[in-house]
Amino acid sequence: MSGGEQLRVAAYCRVSTAQDDQLHSLEHQRRYFAEYISRRPDWALVEIYADRGLSGTTVHRPAFQRMIAAAQAGEIDLILTKEVSRFARNTVDALAHTRALRRIGVGVVFITDNIDTRQNDGEFRLTIMASVAQEESRKTSERVKWGQRRSMEQGVVFGCNNIYGFDLRGGRLTVKPEEAAVIRTVYHKFLHEGKGTYIIARELTGAGIPPPRARDKPWSSTMVLRLLRNEKYCGDLLQKKTCTPDFLDHRKVKNDGREEQVYLRGHHEAIVPREQFDAVQRELARRAPNGQKKRHSARYWCSGKLVCGVCGSRFVPRQRIRADGSVYRFWACRAQVQHGRAGCTMHPVPYSTVCAGMLYLLNRIGIDAGRAATETAALCLKTAGADGEACRAFLQTESLPGGAAYAALPEQITVEERALAVRLRGVPGMFRLQAEDWKRGIFSSFERVQDT
Repeated sequence: MSGGEQLRVAAYCRVSTAQDDQLHSLEHQRRYFAEYISRRPDWALVEIYADRGLSGTTVHRPAFQRMIAAAQAGEIDLILTKEVSRFARNTVDALAHTRALRRIGVGVVFITDNIDTRQNDGEFRLTIMASVAQEESRKTSERVKWGQRRSMEQGVVFGCNNIYGFDLRGGRLTVKPEEAAVIRTVYHKFLHEGKGTYIIARELTGAGIPPPRARDKPWSSTMVLRLLRNEKYCGDLLQKKTCTPDFLDHRKVKNDGREEQVYLRGHHEAIVPREQFDAVQRELARRAPNGQKKRHSARYWCSGKLVCGVCGSRFVPRQRIRADGSVYRFWACRAQVQHGRAGCTMHPVPYSTVCAGMLYLLNRIGIDAGRAATETAALCLKTAGADGEACRAFLQTESLPGGAAYAALPEQITVEERALAVRLRGVPGMFRLQAEDWKRGIFSSFERVQDT
């Protein structure tokens, strides 16, 4: 910098909480830096960057990031900050930031620590002070965790006020009557009416009941499932469901045994009786697809391959019991299953229609379905090894002869209005099959088209 030019100086300050006393401290820091810089006639104040209510171990500090961007844009020559603990979350970050700034000619002065990175011993002294600051952060984190656990054991509830059905104030839970009524309805529909989570979600959306948090969105199966599994609704409290393994990055993960959880029985007023809650947990376990009851027929040769031509969602298998006791199997767009006609307008397609469409296509392109099925089944049994019996059981569940062969052929089947667009594995282009009778699975039109 040539003589007579002023050094462009910025300052950074931060407080770790948004409490009034600390906000007052932040304003005090602002005044301090403004006066500090004004006493130097060769310095010109660029801006005082300040982050409110953020921990030093937090990665996303908006004011800090703006300051770094301004330095990289050549708008800052020197940065002032009170101490190392205010500037970076750990030793590595402190050195990384100061080194990056030094490469572009920007120095950092830590006033209280008396460190200037422009000096030869600046980095050595910074390393020592940053290590001390990091160790202090670790000790503070441990003290906070210890205090929180003692409070949890005494019944204080930690978290945000976003628990559906409850109001959280001062660490205590009180029931919200309107939301509690919705929860009781969900439990009744699931346990006594035998409805699944998709159907319950659709009915709640249709009734105009706003879901938890996402008030402008429809209910989902996941939302309903969370209500059915939350122990708070029977009056119990489980805390430490998540934990923060590393105090430096503040990243929360599922507590899979890393830290001891706190469970308090009968902690607060229940929304549903304990007997009903326990019955719902048993029913959830019974309906779970990975339970002891094997369901080979739950997977079809076209599973994961049927795509909705309207919204692009995958089709899922469904079935109904007719009045005569027979089973009607069909495939429906997942968006419609979850949200009704508001989610998608595509009509379901009978399973027999999909099978008939594939058989029609194979006949038109000259593939012997029976032979392909025999060869595919033989290969499947040969490679199944110890699972040969399970493989045979699976093949026997297929209602369509050659189902295993069909599973090897289609890559994707797009369901359109009265038509199927089929892409075969390893075959360029698509085949569009137009139905003459959609419900009976009678196809009369066949054409090969290019991929769109």
